[in-house]
Amino acid sequence: MWWWFYELLLVLGLLLYVPKALWRRRLPHAGWRMRLGRYPAEVRERLGEPSTWVHAVSVGEVLAARPLLSALGARSRPLVLSTVTPGGFVVARQQSGVVPIYFPLDLRGSVRRAVDAVRPRVLLLMESELWPLIILALHGRGIPVAVVNGRISPRAFARYKLIRPWLRGTLGRVRLFLMQSDEDARRIMALGAPEPAVRVVGSMKWDASRSAASSPEQAAEAARAAGVQADDVVVVGGSTHRGEEQALLDALRVIRTDVPRTRLILAPRHLERLAEVESLVRSAGFACARASHPGAAWDVLLVDAFGQLPRYYSLARVAVVGGSFIPHGGQNPLEPASLGRAVVFGPFMHNFADIARQLTADGAARQLTSQAQLLPALRELLSDPAAADRMGRAGQAAVARYAGATQRTLDALAPLL
Repeated sequence: MWWWFYELLLVLGLLLYVPKALWRRRLPHAGWRMRLGRYPAEVRERLGEPSTWVHAVSVGEVLAARPLLSALGARSRPLVLSTVTPGGFVVARQQSGVVPIYFPLDLRGSVRRAVDAVRPRVLLLMESELWPLIILALHGRGIPVAVVNGRISPRAFARYKLIRPWLRGTLGRVRLFLMQSDEDARRIMALGAPEPAVRVVGSMKWDASRSAASSPEQAAEAARAAGVQADDVVVVGGSTHRGEEQALLDALRVIRTDVPRTRLILAPRHLERLAEVESLVRSAGFACARASHPGAAWDVLLVDAFGQLPRYYSLARVAVVGGSFIPHGGQNPLEPASLGRAVVFGPFMHNFADIARQLTADGAARQLTSQAQLLPALRELLSDPAAADRMGRAGQAAVARYAGATQRTLDALAPLL
């Protein structure tokens, strides 16, 4: 059968991954036992009856799932939230009313043990988490599987097309595909999803950004804790990747000749890079501090904990969205937009293509064509607070206009729940 070959490829991939992960100090972590389907006693004790199971691979997906989780938690217990990454697990543990676990490796033994422990009534897979063996196992037990907030990026679509004959059988066992856009729906059907099972409901990230928005009191507390003064001008680089921090530091050096009170807050996407980024900051000649211990004075503050970025976006005059000046595909621009901040991102936003297009069309964000445009864009917006405020107001209006996908998702899922 095909799954023997699939499992062999997965095991070989894991064997290749482990040395690299050890080198980068990403292994071991406590979640690997759970990834084998072996859950601790305290988890099993909380799963005394059949559960609703939501899977969100990492931090971004966990945050996007929060409005759905809140709604499900009000009507369905126990509610299980699984993830794959340590960062995602940390954020999952912050969500009230859920049992956080690690998602099992897609191997038959791991899947069988996990399903026996979780006892799901339904499995909801966020975005593009299509794992054949767990879908096959649940289908065999008569347990429905649905994809929610579904998204198929151009890169993922190209990869999936290579295995379309195998993938078609997996997609045929999924009861419902609730996709973010018409293009996502077209792609999933081109890969083999049955057309009657596919619906377009929009992106729940619009709803999640509204729920993440901080109050004025929370923003004031964040400013006090960070030592930001009323006359400071703050630029936030959110979820940045290698190369983007240096570009922001170079821009800060020039901008401070015009606006001496400009300060930079950096939130690296991967916290294991904190020491590397801190070294960059000090090499550039700036005073550096970490958000957990900000100290008396800093030019650049490093956000060193998961799930804290929205509170620092609230301090920004301009927010620069990371992952967009390299071919990564961009990070979520809705968090700063929902807070009324001017948003800037680079040319690589294919992970959030529709959202980026809607924000720019509404005048709520500015997309640059290259990293070289970053300095001029920042100088313009920092020197014209009224223009930055107009962008911020447009962002909040856009978030209010396009919200509602969570309720549409719940309505579509009602027969399965």
